[in-house]
Amino acid sequence: MIQTGEYTCLEIMTRTVEGKKGYVVLRDKEGRENRYEAGKKYYQWLKIPVERQSSYELTSRDAEISLAYLSGCENILEKGICFIEPADGGISLSSREAAAYYDTPYREQYHFAPWKNWMNDPNGLCWYQGYYHMYYQYNPHGQEWSNMYWGHAASPDLVHWTHLPVVLEPQKEVLEQADIRKGGAFSGSAVVLDDETVFYLTRHLGPMEDGEETVQQQWMTRSRDMLEFEPEKLVIGEHPVGASFDFRDPKVLKVGDVWYMVLASAVDGQAAILLYRSEDMEHWDYVKPLVTEPEEGVRCFECPDFFPLDGSFTAWGALMCHRDVYGRYQMSRYYIGEFRDENFTVKSTGWFDFGSNCYAMQSFEHEGRRIAIGWISDFYGEHVEVENGAYGSMTIPRVLHVKNDRLYMTPAEEIYTLKSERLYTGEKENIHLEHIAGNSFYAEITFSENTDFNLLLGRDGKKEIRFIKEKDFAGIRTSGVKSEGISFPADVDMVRDMEIFVDRRAVEIFINGGEAAGIKLFYNSGTEGCFVLEAERPEAVTRAEVTKMQSVWQ
Repeated sequence: MIQTGEYTCLEIMTRTVEGKKGYVVLRDKEGRENRYEAGKKYYQWLKIPVERQSSYELTSRDAEISLAYLSGCENILEKGICFIEPADGGISLSSREAAAYYDTPYREQYHFAPWKNWMNDPNGLCWYQGYYHMYYQYNPHGQEWSNMYWGHAASPDLVHWTHLPVVLEPQKEVLEQADIRKGGAFSGSAVVLDDETVFYLTRHLGPMEDGEETVQQQWMTRSRDMLEFEPEKLVIGEHPVGASFDFRDPKVLKVGDVWYMVLASAVDGQAAILLYRSEDMEHWDYVKPLVTEPEEGVRCFECPDFFPLDGSFTAWGALMCHRDVYGRYQMSRYYIGEFRDENFTVKSTGWFDFGSNCYAMQSFEHEGRRIAIGWISDFYGEHVEVENGAYGSMTIPRVLHVKNDRLYMTPAEEIYTLKSERLYTGEKENIHLEHIAGNSFYAEITFSENTDFNLLLGRDGKKEIRFIKEKDFAGIRTSGVKSEGISFPADVDMVRDMEIFVDRRAVEIFINGGEAAGIKLFYNSGTEGCFVLEAERPEAVTRAEVTKMQSVWQ
């Protein structure tokens, strides 16, 4: 039985069972029924007004419900939506009950993840009127990529996120022809103005297989409350001559009095970040490729970014379909240099994340910090699908700096507020924590010299994930999983210190004060973790600490 509380709207995404004429029924406490048709080929997004402080029974007839929640309360940014589980007539799950829902071996406890099903790229990251906002690519209907919606969450502190209503859905052509077309609201960004936020995104419409018939266009919309969006406006309808049909993921910034947009594409067979300019944020002129990547085997860039940082300019993009010499797939490269007269002169480059499970990262600035969040992707087919599970999550927010022509990343300081019970503190010895209840913890180690070591960070039967420092290699290695045989080097000469965040299926590592960062998925079927350090010279360990981390869903 659904209890509405202070909510005024019931949102349901539903599709008819093949060969049937499906619908859902909502019965109020007086026994009155209303019937709502389900989508025929794709999911119908129903928004049904409900009375506050009332009870309803929800049933379906020859229709499946992929997602249902209550929305429309006055303090929704703080309270969030209330999810509905359609079984047994609809059970309302409050935010407090979410902690138990997330408390499974394959769900992160302090990395953001959706309520269920597929998520990918972060979109529209920004700070607006007291809250951080994160939109994201979302398939509410299953744990695989499909036609794209925008999900939404907000946070007062970058750590505790509140789920909010879905804001965008696929185009009408996609919904009505889902058997022959694909598309939706692809990735984009946000620009915060005084009393509104301007959003830019790609709308994709094309056949089931990408090709020259694929259409990708850039659209804009506005919002004053981050919940309701104005009608979208087409701002760039065609890609420039020489650019591929891969033409997406707008990111907008202002330099001086000029607005610039970077877009991901390929030009003459080489991955390229394209530069556009505008005087009014609506009319855009193509300038030139900002960055062209000479590496072979790259279909195009995805999810570019471009911004000033510490006296330089930084650009980055994800390399689609690329595999590096170590076997890592679809890494992301950054470029640091000077931007003058609309020319970007690159001085240095590097990998954004050595773990190869971080993709589509996006940054924004707030109160002097350049903050980035990336999608924890799965390019090695390691995801374990379970009922009501989630595919995809987000990295810890990272604070960026440029030092010695290198991009440094450190965890946003707010994450440390989650530290709780201390499990170990010591020095000058190896560490053997074989059974860490909850498998959600933080560790910090510093070394006085460049010693070799082997650090076990996860074990599940014969499956293992380790960070290894030996001779000229420092990085992640796995065994017994699909990424076995691929090396994940951190590209550092020595390891002076490490911060390690283990969060059920995610292992995120920061080395030498942010000189390198890497995240790697490791699916552990239990909720016991481990932290076992075997150093060649244990006396080189000048300090080590292991601490449990609290769940952000409590």
